[in-house]
Amino acid sequence: MSPPGGGREKVDSKAAVKPQMLTIKVVDQEKVVHHTMRMTDKLKVLMDVWYHKVPNVTYGTSVFLYDGLRVRRNMTPVGLEMEDGDMLDFFEHMDGGAGPFIVGSM
Repeated sequence: MSPPGGGREKVDSKAAVKPQMLTIKVVDQEKVVHHTMRMTDKLKVLMDVWYHKVPNVTYGTSVFLYDGLRVRRNMTPVGLEMEDGDMLDFFEHMDGGAGPFIVGSM
């Protein structure tokens, strides 16, 4: 006697397929920008959206980080193994600051 269903197990084909689109959130201390893109699109697209929506930031004067890794323009979400809802951190470069502190210089 064969088991019910003819011995075949039901396989959920959707569980094995990763989504082609994902929404990534870019955050800094003041702003949050969400953008939906394909898994294979270069992250340059997301960076361009950020600079367009946050006009007071000069293009190219910043760093985008994902899990502590600096994100480059030619990287893709699939290459970074990103998932829907993941977040990039945005940091502007800071110029200036104090020179080295030398003990006993006074």
